[in-house]
Amino acid sequence: MSIPPLRIRSVLVLLLAVLPGLLTLLALVGLPLAGQAQAQPDPTAIRLDLTEAQFRRRPRDDWRGVPLPDTWARRGLAGDGLGHYRIEFSLPARPAGLWELCVPRLSRVHELRVNGELLSGALIDPFARPTGDTRGREHLIRVPPHLLQAGANRIDLSVMHSRDGGLSMLVLGAPDAMQSSRRLTALTTGLPGALHLVGAGLAGVMLVIWWRRPSERLSGRFALVWMLCILIHALLVLAPAAPDPWHDGALVLLQIAALAVGAAIVLGLDGSPPLRWRALLPASTIVMTGLALGGALTGTLDLMRTGLHPVMILASALLLPRVWCGSQRLPARARLVVNALLAALLVAAAHDHLVWLGLSSVMDLYWLPMLLPVVLLAIGSQMIRRLVEALRQVEQLNVDLERRVVERTAALQQANQAKTRFLAAASHDLRQPVVTISLLIDLLREQVPPPLRPMTERVDEAISSMEDLLKGLLDLSRLEAGTVHPRPQPVALQPLFDAIATHEGETARRKGLRLRFRPSAATVVSDPVLLEQILRNLVSNAVRYTDRGGVLVGVRRRGERLQIDVVDTGIGIAPQDQDAVFEEFIQIDTPIGTPRRSLGDSSRGLGLGLSIVQRSVALLGHRLLLNSRPGQGSRFSLQLDSALPLPALPAQATPRRLPLQGLRLTVVEDEPAVQTALRERLQAWGAVVQCHDGLAPLRHQLAQRPRGHSGIDLLITDHRLRGATGLDVVEAVHSYGGPVPVLVITGDTSPGDLALLSASGLQVLHKPFRAETLLVAIEQVLATAETFTAARSGPGFPASRPG
Repeated sequence: MSIPPLRIRSVLVLLLAVLPGLLTLLALVGLPLAGQAQAQPDPTAIRLDLTEAQFRRRPRDDWRGVPLPDTWARRGLAGDGLGHYRIEFSLPARPAGLWELCVPRLSRVHELRVNGELLSGALIDPFARPTGDTRGREHLIRVPPHLLQAGANRIDLSVMHSRDGGLSMLVLGAPDAMQSSRRLTALTTGLPGALHLVGAGLAGVMLVIWWRRPSERLSGRFALVWMLCILIHALLVLAPAAPDPWHDGALVLLQIAALAVGAAIVLGLDGSPPLRWRALLPASTIVMTGLALGGALTGTLDLMRTGLHPVMILASALLLPRVWCGSQRLPARARLVVNALLAALLVAAAHDHLVWLGLSSVMDLYWLPMLLPVVLLAIGSQMIRRLVEALRQVEQLNVDLERRVVERTAALQQANQAKTRFLAAASHDLRQPVVTISLLIDLLREQVPPPLRPMTERVDEAISSMEDLLKGLLDLSRLEAGTVHPRPQPVALQPLFDAIATHEGETARRKGLRLRFRPSAATVVSDPVLLEQILRNLVSNAVRYTDRGGVLVGVRRRGERLQIDVVDTGIGIAPQDQDAVFEEFIQIDTPIGTPRRSLGDSSRGLGLGLSIVQRSVALLGHRLLLNSRPGQGSRFSLQLDSALPLPALPAQATPRRLPLQGLRLTVVEDEPAVQTALRERLQAWGAVVQCHDGLAPLRHQLAQRPRGHSGIDLLITDHRLRGATGLDVVEAVHSYGGPVPVLVITGDTSPGDLALLSASGLQVLHKPFRAETLLVAIEQVLATAETFTAARSGPGFPASRPG
């Protein structure tokens, strides 16, 4: 099972964040061990542990012997002030090289002399009072060999303390003999720093998460506390050699800030804290901050810290029960460990305050610097574990979501296929009677007496409206099937405008609207069929949704392109609804101008026009813009490339009355009504028509004729037949009588059938169609066949008789 990429990236980020701290930690633990294995100390090297000293407080006092380490408070002395030590020792010989003097606890204000020579510190004014924190820390002092001598030697050491007076034991010896002391020093001082460095990386990651996701307040606040603790540790490590009130003041301010942020975390663990807590936290923080600043400015910071530390420890203890209640979501073991560590922090804080007051041995270490990074890492690990668990849940949700998307997509595809099949079947069944009525009405119009012509025209208009609805379904199906292949070429706009004006003018006049086309000599680059379809739909849509005023169509230049504007004074479209009008089966309600799903209002169409327009525009690479205001009207703008004007076309000849005179036409149609209408219409045009209701009768007729001579000048066949398709009919005719011109008529609108017919290369006429459209299609098929026959009769081709 592969690990999700999101989890891999998260683990890599965490590893990169903690890598510097881990390397430092490995160096602290590994390098001393390696050094110990490689360089064993010299057993002859001398090391002196100086544990006895003489002590006095004032120069006039007598020297008194004291053991080291020495804590003044334990001997009943005041913890502040000046003290003098004298340590005597003997050497068998003067050292040949450099020695080292290690003092684990030595005041920052000191004066150290070896055999009378000043080696460390500076001269101390006996009348000065110490300011700031003089807490002893470890000193490793190099001792030049010329300061030591064979026999008796003496170290004079004066120290000044502000509260925790005393001195640790001294260790003197050659560097080889001091290796163990150096390793212990490296671990006790460097280990907390390395752990804090690891924590800095994790805290940085958590702060970034908080920045990117503000809802992760818990992680962000905890990371902020972590960063404050790291700064506190850095100030402790980088403390100046001499006491500095501003350094100590900054240390106290950081401690107050860390406590305040930690308290905010605890108060928010179990929901919204009570009002009194929310008011007490900022007030107490402000008071403690003011006291710390005042102490730093007036030199009384130590006095302020003496009172602030117990208050901060007590406040932390009061928050501990809320931590226990607020950590219920953690696993039982993790909850117990976290609360135990926090309780240990309180104990460490109390211990460190006693150490700071000088009430314990000078050799006692501060516990918080060593315990705090461990506690922070333990709590941080729970935070990281929570983050990893959240990532796992997100990944699982993504998997579930992808599965649901696949299922929903499959369901939608099935529903869409079912819709397509239903529309194709319903459209096919509707087209059969419509094409029959259309052909019969055309015949009736030629024979009806004048008094009945208005009624015939009304029937013809109703049929035309139904044809437009079915044509919209066909256009949408063809675009979905991908069978529409644009053929860009120069297109003159004025003939296009004239044709659309003729088609839509009567509808506009019946509604009392003024439909105007501004004359234009412009020529554009587009597909003439698709461009006419786009403009016809836009104009028809504008007329349909305009009740007063009119519709204006014009052309203007926009830089190097031309823009065709269709402007109406209709109901308009609200801005938030302008994207929806381009969806399928969407109509505009009046008078509010909001989109709704088509419910079969024939006066408003099926809501397909703008959907077809948008798809056609995308297919051609044009650009369509919409600017509309409810109640004021709409402007649809089509931007496309311009072209050079086309030469003038010769005048068309007057159509013949019998355009198909003498042609032998075979019609294969299994719908009796459509077959009868086609036969009568074709015979009225002078053709000799033979009809069949399927493939079997046609084969029977072809079998009675000599092979290679079908006796057919044009084959007209329906595509969907009982037990066969139009392509089967074409193959049968070609196999018996050779190639013949073919016109396929179909009412199918399913994308699969449309793609199949498009791939066949045959001329296709979609039902329903007008009689004049049928005639144009027949003439195009015959003209194409004549051109092909003439080409084959040229050089290199044997002569043959067409059809």
